[in-house]
This record gives sequence, C-alpha cells and structure tokens, in this order.
Amino acid sequence: MKLLLTACLTWAVLYTAESLRCHVCTDATCFNSTSQDCPATSTVCKTVTSVIFTGTSVSGTINKTCSSLLSCATPLGIETEWSVNRGFARESHTQLCCVTDNCNIQTLAIPNPAPNGKQCPGCASSADSLAGTCNATVSCMGAEDSCFSGNTTSNSKDVLQLGCISRNLCSNLAAIESLLGSNPRITCGAPWSAKISAALLAFALTAYKALV
Repeated sequence: MKLLLTACLTWAVLYTAESLRCHVCTDATCFNSTSQDCPATSTVCKTVTSVIFTGTSVSGTINKTCSSLLSCATPLGIETEWSVNRGFARESHTQLCCVTDNCNIQTLAIPNPAPNGKQCPGCASSADSLAGTCNATVSCMGAEDSCFSGNTTSNSKDVLQLGCISRNLCSNLAAIESLLGSNPRITCGAPWSAKISAALLAFALTAYKALV
C-alpha cells in the first residue's frame, strides 16, 4: 500500500512539473502562436516584445516561449519594461513571466521610445567603445532611469561601456552580460542630468554664501 502511494505521489509531482503549457512563437506579430507542452526544465511561460536599434537600423520582435525561471530578468506576474541605451545601439523590451498554463497568450505593448529628459555620458560609435574614447551624450528614453559605466571583455580586451539603463537591470548580472558582453564590470548611478543639477545647486549655494 505504501509503495503504491509513493508511486502515485511521485507520478503526480512529475506530471505537475511537466504539464505546464505555454504559447510559442517568434516573429514580428505572433498572430499564429501555438500552445505547447513545456519540457520539465521550463517552469514559466514568457512573452516579450522587443525593439532593437543599431545605427539607423530598427527591428522589432515578439517572442512567446517556455522558459526557465533564471532566464526571467523581471518579477513573476508583473509586466515590466527594461532597456539599455549606449547611444549607437539601444535594446528595449516589455516582458512578462508567469507560471500558469498559456498565461503568455497576450502580446505586450512596444517599449516606450520617447525621450524622458534624462541624459548620460555615452559612446558615439562602437569604434569609440572599443577604443575607450567615448565623449558623447546619450538622451535616455522610456524606462531608462539611470546611467551606467564600466567595462566588458571582447577578445581578451576591455571594452568601455557607457549609457542609459533601466535600474531594474542593475542587479541582474546575467541580463547585463547578455546585453553588453562577457565579464561585465558595470556600475549604475543617478541620471547625469540630475548630477549636473546637483552640482549647479551646490555651486550656486557656495557663490551665494561668498557674496553675503
């Protein structure tokens, strides 16, 4: 009897782990997504709407898939926008990860492309990034609420990385590595425009005290 009960419980656990169903597709519209059984290693459904800018080229993709929890850079069940903007290249995503059958059927909105008034130091080109000679200014867009700076590694050489980032990515090393490159040593900070305003305020207060 105990053996039968143990077998039933084991089967139930395995069945539950393997029974998640998600919508699956990858193209510009995902009008024809299909519901599929996920493998045991996939415990969440994911839907992502992505826009990638490289120079003058713009591409948009919708991706619905079975996924692992580790691959989700956003909280479960919460539609979240995240973005990295290096000036010469920008990658932005609206993403939802969820844990019930076919919960990723919806197609999310395109990430906000509007400038948000913040600015950060950045690179004018990938060549400047590789050479470490970046001196441009990047206008932040959408969810990009912080500046970032640091280095990644490419062909055993350090590559300078500067620009705007959404702060919800700053503590996600795996996501930053997939977006910027291997071995990231990235620090996030306040928007540059805010830093400039603070510096001007401090200067004004010092000048005022000197005058009076």
